[in-house]
Amino acid sequence: MSDNIRMIKSLLDYVESYQKEVGNCDLKEFSIYLKDKLVSGDFSNKTEEISQENYLNYKVYPQVEFSTLLTGLYRYAKHYLKKTFSKTSFKSIDEFGFLATLLKEKSLLKNELITRHLLEFSSGSEILKRLINSKLVKEFPDKIDKRAKRVSLTDKGTQEIISAFEEMFKVSEIIIGNLSKGELNEALHIFNKLTYFHQHIYETDKQTELLDIHTKYVKTACSN
Repeated sequence: MSDNIRMIKSLLDYVESYQKEVGNCDLKEFSIYLKDKLVSGDFSNKTEEISQENYLNYKVYPQVEFSTLLTGLYRYAKHYLKKTFSKTSFKSIDEFGFLATLLKEKSLLKNELITRHLLEFSSGSEILKRLINSKLVKEFPDKIDKRAKRVSLTDKGTQEIISAFEEMFKVSEIIIGNLSKGELNEALHIFNKLTYFHQHIYETDKQTELLDIHTKYVKTACSN
C-alpha cells in the first residue's frame, strides 16, 4: 500500500469519527476537528468545582477569567465601533450585520435574516423597522409565500454599507491589536472552534435549561 493510499485511508477514518461525534458536513469545522486530533491533542480536563471560599478570588478559575476577558474585549470593540457608527446612518453592530448580509445575499426572508444573526424575532424586527424607516432596507412580499416578507438593500443602503467597510476594517485592525500573524491564526482557530460548539447548542438546545446544557455539553464531554 502506497503512502498516499495510507494517508487517504487515515483521513477517511477521521471523517467517519467526525461524522459520529459531530454529525455534519462542514468542511471548516472538520478542519478544526482534524487539527485538534493531530496537532493540538484531544485531552479533556476534569471540570473544576467552584468553592464558596474562592468566590472573591474567581480568577483562579481559568474558565471564569476567559469569560471575563472575552466580555471586556467585546466592550472595547463596542467603544471603537461607536466611533465608526457616528459617521453612518446605522447605529449598531446588528444593523451593520444586517446590511452586510443583505449585500452578500441580495434578499432574504425577514425571519431568515434574523435567525442568521442569532437574535430573537422581536429584537430583529425592531432592527429591521429602523433600517426600513431610514430608507436603507426595503421589504416586499415573497413570490412563493405571499404572507411572508422579504427584505433587500435600497440604493442608499448599498452605498452606506460599502462606504462603511473601510472604516470597519480599521476597527478590525485595532481590535486584533498587537497579535502576530501566527497568534491571529491560532485565535481564529480557537474562536471558530468555540463558535461551532455554541452553534450546535443554539440549534438543538436553545430552549433547554442551563443545568441540562451544562450536564450534556460540559460534564458529559469531560467524562468521556
